[in-house]
Amino acid sequence: MNINKICMVLIVLFVSMGVSYGAEAWITENPNATSVRMSELTATIHIHIKNNNNQVQYFKISQEYFKTTPAMEWQIVWTSPAAVKMVKSSYPELGGDYGWKLKPGETKTICFKLKNTGPTPPLPEWYIIRNNSQENQYWPLVPEPGITATWFFPNELEMLNPQLDLQLWQGTFNFKLRNVDSKTVSGIVRAPIVPMNSKLTYSKPKAFIDDDSMVNAQTAAWDVTMAAGAQRYFTYQYIWPSSSSHDTGYGKYSSSLPTTSAASTTSSVPTKATGVPYALFVIAAIVTGAGVVYAKFVR
Repeated sequence: MNINKICMVLIVLFVSMGVSYGAEAWITENPNATSVRMSELTATIHIHIKNNNNQVQYFKISQEYFKTTPAMEWQIVWTSPAAVKMVKSSYPELGGDYGWKLKPGETKTICFKLKNTGPTPPLPEWYIIRNNSQENQYWPLVPEPGITATWFFPNELEMLNPQLDLQLWQGTFNFKLRNVDSKTVSGIVRAPIVPMNSKLTYSKPKAFIDDDSMVNAQTAAWDVTMAAGAQRYFTYQYIWPSSSSHDTGYGKYSSSLPTTSAASTTSSVPTKATGVPYALFVIAAIVTGAGVVYAKFVR
């Protein structure tokens, strides 16, 4: 191991631990009293990936998102090129596991769309609660940070299989927001799912970037004011790595998978014990970041 590789590992560790001491505190919320709900969450993912091994490699779509408790389940809407069913499946209730084969040295461009469908039983509307927040012991004023996001690493696949080189990842997300209150409400609503170390390239309505919620994440956020019963649709797009200037664009894709029996309604986790555990995620960021660097540069 040379000095450059050692320095690279140390940089990842220090950057991952660089959470601001002066970050805004999150006060424990009452799930039954939150006035906005999300639904109709979809994700369209576009990747360029290469097999650096001298033998065939397979990879597949993960149909559970584990950054919430319970995990969000996803149904495959379509894939391009057409995905094939794997020899073993983790999600038989969602129609089985589907993925792609990469021949030795092959580079492939892949696009697929997912829609949030679970967990079971599904909830028609939801929002994400931030775990590890503080009990309210303060008076007479406390901060109101709004609705939290969740975060993930787009290139986790490289750590799980160092032979696969993810060269580009682009994700477009859509969701609906509704005010379930009988009065007009205002506050900050963040994108429900945000990739780390990525660049926010598009949002409608136009979002501002919240740099304080999570280190190394351009968290899309909106300052919203919604009348009683009002609903709005949101779209946002990220590209990884953040230094990439490549614009894939999105055409129309005809390939699709057989329809599954999964419910078509969205779901998530509006209970006191659910949400995104911020402190544990930072620790995971350190481990995952170091793992990716080790797998790609040290081994």
